[in-house]
Amino acid sequence: MEIIFTKDTDWLKKWDTYIINEDKGSHLLLSDWVKSFTSYGFDYELCLCLNKGSIIGGYASVIAKALFFRFYIIPYGPIVSAGFESNLGELITAVPQRAKFHKACYCHITLPASEIVNTHVFANAIPLKAREGHLFKYVYSSNGLNWISLKNFNEDALLESFKSSVRRDIRSSQRKGLDVRFLQTDAELKAGYNLCLENASKNNYALRDWNSFGKTLLKMVNDGSAKFVAAFKDGDLKGAILLVKAGNYYTYILGGTKKEKPDLLAGHLLQWEAIKLSMAENYDGYNISLGGSGGVLEFKNGFNTQQVLFSNSKFHWILKPLYFRMYLFFEKSLRPHKKRISGILSALKNKK
Repeated sequence: MEIIFTKDTDWLKKWDTYIINEDKGSHLLLSDWVKSFTSYGFDYELCLCLNKGSIIGGYASVIAKALFFRFYIIPYGPIVSAGFESNLGELITAVPQRAKFHKACYCHITLPASEIVNTHVFANAIPLKAREGHLFKYVYSSNGLNWISLKNFNEDALLESFKSSVRRDIRSSQRKGLDVRFLQTDAELKAGYNLCLENASKNNYALRDWNSFGKTLLKMVNDGSAKFVAAFKDGDLKGAILLVKAGNYYTYILGGTKKEKPDLLAGHLLQWEAIKLSMAENYDGYNISLGGSGGVLEFKNGFNTQQVLFSNSKFHWILKPLYFRMYLFFEKSLRPHKKRISGILSALKNKK
């Protein structure tokens, strides 16, 4: 086994192909995803575990920077392919060692392990000589999957497995004459993303602005790792959802719909289209994603989901205790201004 650290373009392409087709993969491991943080002045790198020159595991890291502090963040993983589980320990050991190389004061990992049996997670918790939990909150890490199993279903049988209210709303939306299509052009993608931003603002949650995420979105759609599915009525955009392919399944990332009367129920229709897309590509499930407001959770639960929550999965190392205590002091003072600081970081980066 060989471990290498790289940002080489050829290796990035090989890694993305591996992550899209590896059951333990996640969109958080895609090179474009971690590269998107460079809009804030952060850095990234891949750690690849090779067996006879082929990738059999690894991780993607975000190297976050704030003032004179550095943090080495693994938002998902490390992971290894089936049959190479014995190499996972060496990969985990490499994380704090590599973090020290980058002069980070802190690092953390997120191991996709669950007590719920699912092909896309490790079956058992992995004991580590590290502290549990995450103390750095500014790079998203997954808590698990919100899984809609597609095994042994055809479309009719799957639809019948949903709650009656969801079946009714999907069928009602189908009768309303909505045109469903994939957004492709720069203008279409920006319009779809702006609708999601409007929904985020109305519902008081944060999304990255177009300037910091738009370029990443365009690239991922163009290379086929992401799809932006939209619903139109008489040429007017009524709803859009972003899906990203990794781990041999699609994950719902974000979405937005126009709130109108009568309600066109575009959200129900678009999620059904995402599920049908997953079935067409012979995936064994669809990750509708965890989290959301009470109404959003109720909406997702109506699709007969199973929560595959990670257990004993989040670990961290404090590598420079004095520096990290200083960071915690500053972070407490700056936390209320998180959104404004992110905007300033992005603006300063774009002016370089």
